[in-house]
Amino acid sequence: MIRTGVSLSFLLMIIISTFGCVYAVRYDGPYRGKVVDAETREPLEGVVVLGVWYREYPTPAGAVHKFYDAKETVTDKNGEFSILGLGLRVITNVIPMHVMIFKAGYDHVASPWDGLKNWGYKGYEESYDPVKKTKILREVYDSSKKIKFEDGKAIIPMKMLTKEERKKRGTPSTPSIPEDKMKQINKEINKERIEIGLKPIELGD
Repeated sequence: MIRTGVSLSFLLMIIISTFGCVYAVRYDGPYRGKVVDAETREPLEGVVVLGVWYREYPTPAGAVHKFYDAKETVTDKNGEFSILGLGLRVITNVIPMHVMIFKAGYDHVASPWDGLKNWGYKGYEESYDPVKKTKILREVYDSSKKIKFEDGKAIIPMKMLTKEERKKRGTPSTPSIPEDKMKQINKEINKERIEIGLKPIELGD
């Protein structure tokens, strides 16, 4: 029994070192959210949501990520979206979803899904606790960008930009993944390019 246990442990170590396995067992998804206008808090329909998954491989210089899969969707009239995810993953080096959220005329969000909890983080500022009668440090967020989670659903505010702000910003960079996996996000970016006076990028069928 001991020999079998040692053999299985050794085999697992080989798998991890070879394939960069970062999770023994993990359930991926679903990823749910609601996109709202940062100022009015009204839901935004037609926002493109692109979810991308990568495999993670260890190297002497650090982890390397290689494309695994991607899924796109758009928000409904209530500003809501859902991406099912990949489901149950066993002994996997596929890391949780990265997300890109964009609508022409608005700022965009691009982050690992877990990183949304810190979106809009500005740092710490000194404050005063009247109960403890002492100075404390508290985390500060940009209220127009802070993303909250309610019952597992991300509530994502997006700020409408002026035409001058849009021109200064340029269009968002897309991830390096196959073009056929991000058709909707590319169409939305081309819509943005046309509206700010740039030539659209040629896209495949």
